[in-house]
Amino acid sequence: MRLQRAIRILAAMQVIGAAAYAAEAGPPAALLNYADLVLFNGSVLTVNAQFDVAEAIAVRDGRVLAVGTSEEILQLAGADTARVDLDGRTVTPGYIYNDGDNAVPGGDIYKDTMVGGELSGRIAGASLPELLASIEAVLSKALPAEPVFVNMPKAHPRVAEQWSADDLDEIAPSNPIALFYNDSVVVVNHAMLDMAFASGLPVDHFGVVIGSDGEPTGQLFQQAAGFVGWQLRPWPSPDYIERAVQETKASLLGYNSVGVTTTTGHMSGLTISILNELYRRGELRTRVFPGHDFTRQNVYAEQYLRRVGNLVNFSLHDPLTGPMVKIVGAATGPVDDGSNSQFGMLTIDDKAQVDPEIGGTPRGLNKWTGEVWTGLTWDDMPDDLKLQTDYNTVGLLLRYGWNMSGNHNMGSAALRINLTAIDDFLTSGSKPYFTSQKPHAFDHNLVWHESNYPLIDKHKDNVAMALSQEIFDQRTSVTGRELLEPQYGERMHTMQPVKDLLERGYHLHLEGTSPHEHPMWKIERFVTRVDDKGRTWGADQAIDRKTALRMLTSNAAWFMGEQDELGTLEPGKWADIAVLDGDYLAVPADEIDSLDIDLTYVGGRLVYDAALWH
Repeated sequence: MRLQRAIRILAAMQVIGAAAYAAEAGPPAALLNYADLVLFNGSVLTVNAQFDVAEAIAVRDGRVLAVGTSEEILQLAGADTARVDLDGRTVTPGYIYNDGDNAVPGGDIYKDTMVGGELSGRIAGASLPELLASIEAVLSKALPAEPVFVNMPKAHPRVAEQWSADDLDEIAPSNPIALFYNDSVVVVNHAMLDMAFASGLPVDHFGVVIGSDGEPTGQLFQQAAGFVGWQLRPWPSPDYIERAVQETKASLLGYNSVGVTTTTGHMSGLTISILNELYRRGELRTRVFPGHDFTRQNVYAEQYLRRVGNLVNFSLHDPLTGPMVKIVGAATGPVDDGSNSQFGMLTIDDKAQVDPEIGGTPRGLNKWTGEVWTGLTWDDMPDDLKLQTDYNTVGLLLRYGWNMSGNHNMGSAALRINLTAIDDFLTSGSKPYFTSQKPHAFDHNLVWHESNYPLIDKHKDNVAMALSQEIFDQRTSVTGRELLEPQYGERMHTMQPVKDLLERGYHLHLEGTSPHEHPMWKIERFVTRVDDKGRTWGADQAIDRKTALRMLTSNAAWFMGEQDELGTLEPGKWADIAVLDGDYLAVPADEIDSLDIDLTYVGGRLVYDAALWH
């Protein structure tokens, strides 16, 4: 017994001694986890609420570990930590672009030209002979009876706007054909019309134009146009899709090269499938957060919502870098168009003049009402017809717990209609099945009107709006002529009152579309209010550079409802980082655009290094 007791005492002493030794020597190596990456000796703009500026930043497990002085941050580095000496350069959060729906081939599948399993863009056709020749060139690639889809030129002969099924029967006697004048206005021949009705498009749907003889004309708009664009159109061939996967990879690298780490926008099922494939291959290096197109211009939106369920926040999650694809809402169809189209921007006030080349009306044409053919404005619409447009879809989305995302409206009247649709549901007394988790997000906002402010004020905690920079980069005609100034004149000075809107507490960010649009170019435009031709537009609405940077990062994250995970360089958030080649806070305002991107990180992973490309 004494021997056993002695052994137990000795064993206890050994355990105590080992513990004391461990405490003296520090934790075991297996428990140590140093930073994976540190960037030091620079200017780290956290873009947090105080806009704190640090010298260095540490990243671990894809997230920001700490920001501080270079001395503090370097203490977090171990033998295997990657170290980057910034040498005075500026670090910002990665930029977030909200209008990335065309980043992936097939982003506009619902209106793209399609024949022989291949997608392509708009055809040429400023004159009638050129237009007919372009359509014939597409048809020549089709097999007999193969459905053909054509994306019409923005500037097309006026006579083509009045074509009917009878006209297209002569142009395409051997194939079902659909001509997409835009996403919401389509003309089909009788063969395509028969396909639509046989596939479930109601003959008496509001979007099916009926002629004086009581028969469908072949002219379709809004949800009826969407039925042809989505339900009747097959996916392109597997060979095309494989090329699209590779093109998407290149396109997303383009975003990384300008410091963009996340893009969002309305996106089709094909787009999301391509992103899924890139993720599966381990080749997705940019976060893409779609607003799903499955309810956009959908006659059967409620049936789809019941079958699919609420997918908001469903994601493809990389164990090292976090969510790479994430559903952030659902899209509805646009109410209006742009300055380079006869449909124009739908505005509350008249434009200065109607462009004689583009045509249209003083306040634009409403796509939801098919105004180009019906002559109906929104105020003319009875409630039963509104329920056959995407106005009804807005209410359905809220009822099933979704939010609107990636919704196009440029004009003040278009924004009013969307906000009214939200307000009508929320004040209807109808109890939703689930509560929306994210804000309702609207793209392309350009023309504002004070009469909308009470409605925005009412819902501003749940609404986010992207600001178009078109006053600084005007759309042009086929001859290269600028189109915004001729139509709106001096009103361009009050067209984007960003400073006033921010003072009202609205959630706004600077719109980002293509990787060809550099974030620093956007920032300089809103800081100086000067365009590339040296013209100043609305100088009194200039904002400071800190605010402008916030509007491409943290505010843009709020637009997606991702402000807790992205948009600032705060501990715990994903380490999406852009390293500029100079000092953002010191460069003169009119030289901000001279700054370029040296390094881009997504979740702490290096995705772009300018030194390797130059």
